Amino acid sequence: MRGYEISYLTTDLLRDMTYDLEIGNTIAYRHNATFKQTLEFAPTTCIDYDHMPMYAGVSQYIPLPDTNELCFMVPKSAAKSVFLVLLDPYDRYSWIAFGLTVVVISLVLYWFSESSRQSNIIFIVLEMLMIVLNGPTHELVERFERFVVGLFMLLSIVVISGYQSLVISFISSPRYDPQLDTFDAINDTCLFMHDLGLANLGYHFKNTHKSYEIFESTDTMWKVKYCVMSTCTEARYIMAHVGNVDKPRKIEPGSLELYTEEEWKKMKHQFTYFRYSKARVGSTTAMYRVNYNSPVRHHLTFYTQAFIEGRLQYFPVLRKSKPKPSELLEDTLKSAAVQQMGLKDLLIAWLVYCAGILLSVVCFVGEQVVLCMKKIKRIGLKTLAKIKYNSRVVLHFEQ
Repeated sequence: MRGYEISYLTTDLLRDMTYDLEIGNTIAYRHNATFKQTLEFAPTTCIDYDHMPMYAGVSQYIPLPDTNELCFMVPKSAAKSVFLVLLDPYDRYSWIAFGLTVVVISLVLYWFSESSRQSNIIFIVLEMLMIVLNGPTHELVERFERFVVGLFMLLSIVVISGYQSLVISFISSPRYDPQLDTFDAINDTCLFMHDLGLANLGYHFKNTHKSYEIFESTDTMWKVKYCVMSTCTEARYIMAHVGNVDKPRKIEPGSLELYTEEEWKKMKHQFTYFRYSKARVGSTTAMYRVNYNSPVRHHLTFYTQAFIEGRLQYFPVLRKSKPKPSELLEDTLKSAAVQQMGLKDLLIAWLVYCAGILLSVVCFVGEQVVLCMKKIKRIGLKTLAKIKYNSRVVLHFEQ
């Protein structure tokens, strides 16, 4: 090739390029050429072949023995309200089923029990709820009634025991809304910046934004549910270093720096609000895109195929760099230690206790008012009857 310079460009700078560089150097060594890796995002010289995480346009593509994937940086879920501790032990279908059970058993007692038939259906429902909380409030006379209520009490014991255990567990550990770990959830919830290039590639999201006021602060970005799509190699690199490295390392000695120290500090702060989702899109076979006019086109096809058939991507000589983790770290900044329960975590218990006391006081005052009204009414009737009787006696004597 008479000293021709083979130029290679990759826009995925955090991808393990040991395999790519070895192919380029092998072609240059065997065919009297030189090999050069270009690290410019907008190169000013002619490029023979390149590697991109997304492909567009008509060109010659050469498949590689790895895959490309796109990941999403999404906002972390907000903490759930402490009041939801009382409802979350069972889902809404369980609560509906339990409520229907109370109503059905109340109707059964009302229709088929002689003693309950004389009562109001509302009082029977309240009695069933009292059985759930503290057992029957009156003696059960009929055999049928004892049988039905006994089975209901067995059900209530199981339900209440599970409910109490789950409430204690939920109070003792922080709880959050569901994470955005599916593409449908991300598409329905997230706000993306409008990107014409992604739209042309077929990535049309439901919620897009065109102005930049949402970038005023990290808190604002988190509140509007801002999300961004990036390569999974970048996500692995960031999550592997953002939690324990104060300064980003360079991609190669003497090469360009992907993030400045100021950008790295800002990114570490942002990851107290954001995380990488488990959702993946655009999972495709990695490929080289080769320039039709490049004299290295046929050599690149031959040697890439030879490397794949020889499985040289697994050869130790080519694996000079440290292998990157295959999975993303879930949450580097989140401690896995068990958190001690404090007074703030027991707030819901105190609120329920105070609400119970207040309800008891209101019921007691209501009962006393009703009794006083009945007593006043009784005294008033007696006084009125006495007045009528005295008036009749006086009228009789006058006659």
